[in-house]
Amino acid sequence: MMGRKKEKELPLQSLPPKHKSRAEDNDYKESEANDDPAVQQLNISDESTEEVVIPHTNPLGQWGNQIQFVLSLVAASVGLGNIWRFPYLCQQHGGGVFLIPYTLMLFLEGIPMFYLEVAAGQRRQKGPIGVWKEKSPYMAGIGIGNCVVSFIIGLYYNVIITWCLFYFGNSFQAELPWAKCPVDNGTVVKECELSDSTTYFWHREALNASPSIEEPGVMNWKMTLCLFSTWVVCYLCLCRGIKSAGKVVYVVSIVPYVILTIFLVRGLMLPGASSGLAHILTPKWEKLGDPQVWLDAATQIFFSFGVAFGYLVAFASYSRHNNDCRRDVLLVSFTNYATSIFASVVIFCVLGFKAHTNFNDCLMRDRLVIADYWGSNISSVNDSVVFEMCNNPTDTNNTIVSVINGSSLNLECCQLTKLLDTSAQGTGLAFIVFTQAMLEFPAPPFWSVIFFLMLLTLGVGSQIAIIEGVITTLCHIKAIRLRREIITGIVCGLSFLICLIFVTQAGEYWVKVFDAYGGSLSLMIIAFFEAIALWIYGIDKFSKDIEAMGQKKPNLYWIITWRLAPFLMFAMFAASIVGQIINPDKYSAWRADKLRVLFLVG
Repeated sequence: MMGRKKEKELPLQSLPPKHKSRAEDNDYKESEANDDPAVQQLNISDESTEEVVIPHTNPLGQWGNQIQFVLSLVAASVGLGNIWRFPYLCQQHGGGVFLIPYTLMLFLEGIPMFYLEVAAGQRRQKGPIGVWKEKSPYMAGIGIGNCVVSFIIGLYYNVIITWCLFYFGNSFQAELPWAKCPVDNGTVVKECELSDSTTYFWHREALNASPSIEEPGVMNWKMTLCLFSTWVVCYLCLCRGIKSAGKVVYVVSIVPYVILTIFLVRGLMLPGASSGLAHILTPKWEKLGDPQVWLDAATQIFFSFGVAFGYLVAFASYSRHNNDCRRDVLLVSFTNYATSIFASVVIFCVLGFKAHTNFNDCLMRDRLVIADYWGSNISSVNDSVVFEMCNNPTDTNNTIVSVINGSSLNLECCQLTKLLDTSAQGTGLAFIVFTQAMLEFPAPPFWSVIFFLMLLTLGVGSQIAIIEGVITTLCHIKAIRLRREIITGIVCGLSFLICLIFVTQAGEYWVKVFDAYGGSLSLMIIAFFEAIALWIYGIDKFSKDIEAMGQKKPNLYWIITWRLAPFLMFAMFAASIVGQIINPDKYSAWRADKLRVLFLVG
């Protein structure tokens, strides 16, 4: 067509010679690659009359095939948050109506930033530092920020995988250890009696939690062994770069969907599943007026897509230069979106069953109280009698008091909707609520094994991506002349030593501190400067870079959303700061006498 710039392929003899041993040992560094004419074409002048199609020049390797690249993005973006964070947000923010702000933020924030990082990494074939430095010499700090924040997040994220591994190992028993309260000298342990068996096992047997963060106590040797094992697995997955990680993603990206499907089939057959689904899908339209709903939708999209972690750039740098990355971005984005909804359906089928079971147990207890007062058999007291008595006014303690002939009966008067409203997220959902629900399934050990296997694969998939972003950044630093295996060993070994603080008795509280301050606000700042770097480099120029990879020029949707990106990132950051000032973060400590006490984080 007239006006189209001529494209040419670089001659093969201009490519750097292939030295297999140097590539595998990571001795072929970016400094050597930059001396080659092929790589020097990266800094082609704006006034040049020709666009150069750059062949693959990443000295650290290339994906075995594009399926590995797509699956690696799926494994990285679909993580634990899709299972235990998104369903909670839907429950808290109006059920199905939460999908409105969530979908809007998907198109305004998630997909555009996702595409920005993937396209930049694929175009430049470099790690985060190299990519952002080429956008502007003043923006090299973005890549360093990616590396530092990912390292911090990888520390406590791996501890969560450690907890999953501990529960996974304990699931291989005929009777699950959290099925019953322990007995000491013929009596039930009081701490367990005051709570329940699953809550007791989590806080006392698994964590051996101290009363506060100021009391670290001793290290938990069982958790220390699990922690060491998870870092060994992380090293083995990453020591050979994408050659090893590319094989692992086939497992960690597919297994969770198989297990979720198994749980869905089983969940739909449970009594109360329909109540759970109705509760989560019924829209509460008034929630759209709550600013917190929109902020939570934006932050969930932001973190779920892995924006500003650095691994999107790192993974894309191993892709073929002419790969259709826009297609991959859209495919992974909608897979992530659909997985969150799919997981919510599964979770609330099971939680509906749990609420249904608790509701029937509550009715039975009230019927026993009434039957005991009447001096009759429980069969003479049906549910309608309980409902009628529960219509009486409540006393000052919100306990139902039914007055009969001058006497009073304290009834629980449970309501199914209130039981469904009892929410949990994160560790509370995975290690307490869901484990308790699975005790009611036939063959609980089987369901426990596959549930924690699912969490393990989800966690490992995301952890590989997070640490890969760190290692790729270090491998591209000219001053570090070490083999990749050594760099990976140093990163994993140092991480293990730092993580020992998380396996003390105050470990869970430190995880909450790191989660509150280690990543969220920092990632928003980094994403803001990524959007600014694109402005400085030029959106039109970046669009031409994408065309140079043999792809269609970004249309008006991409241009508008990239121009809006800095404002959205700043607004999200400012709203989060205001939210933390109004409602400071707290952590919930476990005390044997009072069970739970809230403390401010920090």
